[in-house]
Amino acid sequence: MENTQSFFDDIRAYHDEEIPAVVEKIASDPLLIPAAQFVFPNLDIEQVRTLISSCRTTDDIQRKIMYPAIGGIIHRTMRRFTTSGCEFLSDKNSWLYISNHRDITLDAMLMQYALFENNLPTTDISLGDNLLRTPLVFELCKANYMIKVIRKDDVSMREFLENSKHLSEYIRYRINEAHRSVWIAQRNGRTKDGVDMTEPGIIKMFGLSGGCDFVESFDQLHIAPVAISYQYEPCDVFKAVELCRRATGQPYHKAENEDFLSILTGIKAYKGDANMTFCEPIRRDELEQIAQLPRAEQSKALAEVIDRRITAGYKLFDTNYIAYDIKHGTRRFAKYYSKVAEQQFDIYLVRSNAQFEVMGVNKDAAREILLGIYANPVEAKLNQGINLD
Repeated sequence: MENTQSFFDDIRAYHDEEIPAVVEKIASDPLLIPAAQFVFPNLDIEQVRTLISSCRTTDDIQRKIMYPAIGGIIHRTMRRFTTSGCEFLSDKNSWLYISNHRDITLDAMLMQYALFENNLPTTDISLGDNLLRTPLVFELCKANYMIKVIRKDDVSMREFLENSKHLSEYIRYRINEAHRSVWIAQRNGRTKDGVDMTEPGIIKMFGLSGGCDFVESFDQLHIAPVAISYQYEPCDVFKAVELCRRATGQPYHKAENEDFLSILTGIKAYKGDANMTFCEPIRRDELEQIAQLPRAEQSKALAEVIDRRITAGYKLFDTNYIAYDIKHGTRRFAKYYSKVAEQQFDIYLVRSNAQFEVMGVNKDAAREILLGIYANPVEAKLNQGINLD
């Protein structure tokens, strides 16, 4: 593509030659102080600033800052972080990782950590521009292979379609010509209710840059679904409050810096165990089968294949089984959790109820939504015929 560098200036990450000036902005940002105190507790702020200023390339930032920072987050907020499915991946391919989306930034951060730990290349990360309104977040993300995604609600439909084609072209360029893998969420925004479903519109967006041959278009992208799951999900109470207010017709308006506070909450909150599964990539023969369908049905069909991979790869924890049994008034999955785990989850629900009262929502309705966040992944596996007994 002619003059590729400048053509994508509006959505691309920083180039290495831009990093030295950017790290000075990051190091001087006042919001760095609360973030640094958590991710680098053994360093004072001047030591953190010196470390940041020493970075000269994006790879420096990932190696010196991001990798140890994410490792620290795992150490302080998780009991363990596990991965599986790396055997499906090869560093000879660049992949389009399509992931379920539970936390604003942690999902993608954990994936970078998992890839780094398994000696696999890290990825570009697609992020909505609504998350980039805080200067510190903007600069830090853009210095870490970020791809800016312009959200639909900010522009006209014509502009949205133009932006979607532009994004599609850039993702395809990064995978096929720059030989960089790309991470993108399966939907616009986080899953709020625990139901992980790929939006067909995301699939249609990928196809905008691929020509008329469905099989060739999507085979070139090397789609690899990814499933992330948390024993205790970050921001679950806030998700339940938002959905409860929307369900009862109450207006819901984001507070100033709410996205930044959600990012910090997701990073700081205790998560128990977490798991990332790299699922089997989409095969050419599957694309050939989908290509036999009417064109109007192809995006939905491919989304459903991705969803089956993610649902199968999603690791269930004791909290999922406990929530399902509470929600349905059964003991069907009691063998998958201990009495102690059940008591701990009961305490968690009591504490959540107290938060619901403080936030001014119906605590019974919000509790049901919260239970659904954990129970719905069990429902999804059952609905797909995955035997859990």
